[in-house]
Parts: sequence; C-alpha cells; structure tokens
Amino acid sequence: MKKKVFLLVFSLFCAGIVNAAILNVPSEYPSIQTGIDSASVGDTVLVQPGTYIENINYNGKNITVASLFLTTQDTSYISQTLIDGDSLGAVVTFVNGENSTAVLKGFSITRGLDYTGGGVNCLNSSPSLSHLKIFNNMAKNGAGVSAVFSDPTFQEIKVYDNTALEYGGGIYLAFSESHIEHA
Repeated sequence: MKKKVFLLVFSLFCAGIVNAAILNVPSEYPSIQTGIDSASVGDTVLVQPGTYIENINYNGKNITVASLFLTTQDTSYISQTLIDGDSLGAVVTFVNGENSTAVLKGFSITRGLDYTGGGVNCLNSSPSLSHLKIFNNMAKNGAGVSAVFSDPTFQEIKVYDNTALEYGGGIYLAFSESHIEHA
C-alpha cells in the first residue's frame, strides 16, 4: 500500500514538472510582461538579451523570469539583458503574496522611479532574487530594493548607484527578514 501511495505522489509530482512551460521573450511574447501575463504557476519566462523598456509585475504568480543566464550560467547575459523602467515606476513589482518560487534571475535593472522600491518593490511577498545588477534607480525609500512586510532572498546581487531621498539607497527593509548571500 505504501508503495502505491508513493508511486501516486511521485507521478503527480512529475506531471507537475512536465506541465511547466517555457515562454520565450521576444520570439513568442513581445515583452516580459506579456510573458508573465500568459504564464501559469511553475512556468519560466525566458528572456533573450536586449533592452526591455517596461515595468513588470508578477501579479501573484509564482513563476521564474530569467535571462539566458538561467540556462547557460554565463554571467555576460546579466549585463546584456536589461530591464529599463523609463522612470515610470518600480521596474519589478512583487505585491500580491508571491513566495520563494517567484524567481527573478540574471538581469540588469535600471531607471526605476517610485515612492518605494525604484528597482524592485516587494510588499507582503517573499521572492527569490538572484544574479542581478540593480543600479541608477530612485525612490523615497529603497531606491534599489524595498521590502516591506516581506522576506525576499538575495543571492549574488549587486546594488549600486541608486538614490534614496530618505532611507535605503541600496536596500530598504521594514518589518521584513531577508537572507542575503554574496551581495
């Protein structure tokens, strides 16, 4: 009986992995946000090198959004894949309860301008942020990254040349915990 239960659980787990899709930007989706909007939980939005002038919001989806660094481990893709917020708000937003399976990996993030979190804004969310360069963003608090009531994980990120009017030119944490590796 235990063996049958194990096989059933294992089969369901594998089926979930098999159903995960890779959505390619810009060949299948013209922007990162359209890829996110079309993604389902567990999917990966894979972004080719280039400059993407947009502000993206995960909208509560626990998905991976990544440059080709994800598949190659070639760090040159981090600089070659730029999300430019055009000073129209936070470049990347996690405000709908995203958890650690909401992953942002392998990008340069720049020119965000918002009240909090010019580069990355986390509110009531706990995403995984890795292999990022976050620079030239502005905000009142948390110009690079703002995390309020959030528990984000940071791995291999560089946060520099951001400007905050009050607190946290680089990273601003309020009512939050965070795990930081090699930042």
